[in-house]
Amino acid sequence: MTEEKKKDAAEYDRESSVRTIHHSKMKMVVTVLAAGLALFHLYTSYAGSLVDIQQRSIHLYTLMALGFLIYPFIKRNASKSIPIYDYTLFVLSLFVGVYMLFTAERIIQSGGQINSVDFIIGIVIVILLFDITRRITGWGLTILGAAFLIYGFYVKLSIYPQLTEQVVFSVSKQIISQLVFITEGILGTAIGVSASYIILFILFGAFLSRSGMGQLFNDLALAVAGHTKGGPAKVAVIASGFLGSINGSAIANVVTTGAFTIPLMKKIGYHRNFAGAVESAASVGGQILPPIMGAAAFIMAENLNVPYTKIILAGIIPAVLFYIGILLQVHFRAAKRGLKGLPKSELPTVKEVLIERGHLIIPMLFLLYLLFSGKTPFFAAFWAIIATVIISATRKMLPVIMLLGLFLVFQPQVTALLSGQTLPNIRGDWWELMIIIVLPFSINLWRRFLKLEAEEIGIMDSIQALEEGTKTTIPVAIACGAVGIVVGVASLTGVALEIANSIVSIGSMVNSPLIQLIITLILAMITSIILGMGLPSIPTYIITSTMAAPILLQLPLFRELAGSQETAIFVAHMFVFYFGIFANITPPVALAAFAGAGISGGDPNKTGFQAMKLAIAGFIVPFMFVFSHEMLMIDATVMNILLIAVTSLIGVFLLSITAEGYFLTHLPASLRVITGIGALLLIYPGMFTDIIGGLIFIAIVTKNLLSKKQSTENTLST
Repeated sequence: MTEEKKKDAAEYDRESSVRTIHHSKMKMVVTVLAAGLALFHLYTSYAGSLVDIQQRSIHLYTLMALGFLIYPFIKRNASKSIPIYDYTLFVLSLFVGVYMLFTAERIIQSGGQINSVDFIIGIVIVILLFDITRRITGWGLTILGAAFLIYGFYVKLSIYPQLTEQVVFSVSKQIISQLVFITEGILGTAIGVSASYIILFILFGAFLSRSGMGQLFNDLALAVAGHTKGGPAKVAVIASGFLGSINGSAIANVVTTGAFTIPLMKKIGYHRNFAGAVESAASVGGQILPPIMGAAAFIMAENLNVPYTKIILAGIIPAVLFYIGILLQVHFRAAKRGLKGLPKSELPTVKEVLIERGHLIIPMLFLLYLLFSGKTPFFAAFWAIIATVIISATRKMLPVIMLLGLFLVFQPQVTALLSGQTLPNIRGDWWELMIIIVLPFSINLWRRFLKLEAEEIGIMDSIQALEEGTKTTIPVAIACGAVGIVVGVASLTGVALEIANSIVSIGSMVNSPLIQLIITLILAMITSIILGMGLPSIPTYIITSTMAAPILLQLPLFRELAGSQETAIFVAHMFVFYFGIFANITPPVALAAFAGAGISGGDPNKTGFQAMKLAIAGFIVPFMFVFSHEMLMIDATVMNILLIAVTSLIGVFLLSITAEGYFLTHLPASLRVITGIGALLLIYPGMFTDIIGGLIFIAIVTKNLLSKKQSTENTLST
């Protein structure tokens, strides 16, 4: 990301508001610490993790220490040198991390019992976490965490008739132990996933970025859609979707791709509000687009104890419907206003793009293969990183990384040979790993033979990728740690169930189970959007799944539609996750839309409402998969999936016509109402509704084709 883009991102996204470190020695400290942590995680992904508390402590408190150096106390001090108090907080963060390493075994053996020194360290950790959370994510998550902490003390202290010093101290130790020293709070599931899966996928993204993957997505989108009606807008949708899935930040994605696509959209005639809305809606959609889904999918898989591939499969149809909906609206807007695409002479061809950078798709294919063959996500990410470096390595780097890869495959045999021990059996998946090493190596050599030029990865590029990946993980890990306070207090007090019961009681005011379900779904949607306002995708999912998902699970009809408790929980989590993500394009706190408006020069709120309109399919689809979980590819046959996919696509087509009021010719308001009804009938699963919706589709298409033909004939006759 260029310095100009970093400034744009920092204006709307606190995560991008980083300090400029001028001191060369401190730059070296940051580089060594960041790259060292990345190498530690790569090593443990290969050799095996430490005890949970130790692994997670190294991860969180090292990143916290780096955070105090990189993120200023006040945003406007980003250009100033590091003050002494930040050096102090840096050292203090490292100290508490080391303390947690040495006390982990004692805490585990004592069942979470802590002494007075532990208690003081725990308080320090909570204060440090609140400060770094405020610096990175802003006041929203910080206040939420503090409110839950206060509520936790209130609930625990209120059960005592009289508050004595001993009672307050005892309750305080209990809460600090819950939040800091066991895996129920700060070091809970969220930070565990961050320390195992997420950092590896972020590192994978960093190496892909170094190898030119971002340029591949942009060029490929230009080659495929740049010349069509409204081409630049379609380029924004395609490129932002793929990049958004990998980089995990909708706002950073808006700034990165929007700096290129938004001016092009305005150039061919799109209004500045619409241009900013297209980019922001497409970037937010990247968070629900498989295979990476902004990294939140890993936490969902861990929380629900399901294979990661199940999350990927469940996200495919909803994500496709979301992006088809945006592309159709973009196309109809261009057709309605007579907007053309870019001249083909100015665009690359698909063949040229694939020859230049198509080899970068290979590591992604390896990643998907390993995931769907049953390998763990961190195993898949580790070997995908190896493949990425090999396929893009410089001439000097290539033999080094090649030998390293071979050593990792046959490490037990090499170690035994050098130590004079009996050679162990070769691992069963050695041939798969050899393909992952040899194929990229062969492609690299072949490209050199043909003298095909593209970005290369050398030693320094690798170090920079390790550093950038670790820095990018800081906001994720800190948010995971902070949201651990929310989760820890919720599990300690049962507040999530209380909130769920309160909202369900509102819906239960009506007697009809169906209407009760719809009202509760709407309330859960609103709750999820509010909870997701201004937060990254990972804490958004954790908070919404903790606070909003239980709302749906209280309803008998919801559980009945799901068919089983396991499916009900899965569908509930997907529902609240989607709406939590869409908070970024829902005014008044639509940060992604604000970033898009900042680049386009449009009105932030108008851009936000335009983005909501473009993402209308995304707001409807979650309601549909509640009524038919086959849309998530759960307990469904191939024919069921195909039928739902086809009817839903036609439904989204009608929905886009309704939103834009145009298909070949302008539609009056009455027909837009009819197409809207047809769209909902088609998206809603069911044979009867599909037939009615299909008839509406045929009627509308036939009428508009005849109207267009008549209009053309009249024009020719005159």
